[in-house]
Amino acid sequence: MRYVTLLLTLTSLLLITGCTSSKSSDNDEERDADRHCAEPQNPYTEGTGHYAGYEWAEEHGSGNCNGSSESFNEGCEEYETQESEYEECEEQNKN
Repeated sequence: MRYVTLLLTLTSLLLITGCTSSKSSDNDEERDADRHCAEPQNPYTEGTGHYAGYEWAEEHGSGNCNGSSESFNEGCEEYETQESEYEECEEQNKN
């Protein structure tokens, strides 16, 4: 019986100790993740309206995504979103 009690106690301690997280390692992982900022990349298939809208926004600067094609506009907006996220990430890494 003593053996079973000792075994249960040790197992419980190992589970409790092994399942707690270290704040410093979590913060280090977050900092490492913040260091890499993905540059905008066109995710669309060449020859589609989405692709054309994305390319247009990349070449002309975003801010005016109101073409006559819904897919073109969505591609343009995707570039704007990616560019905004990239700039925000870069800014956070400076701080």
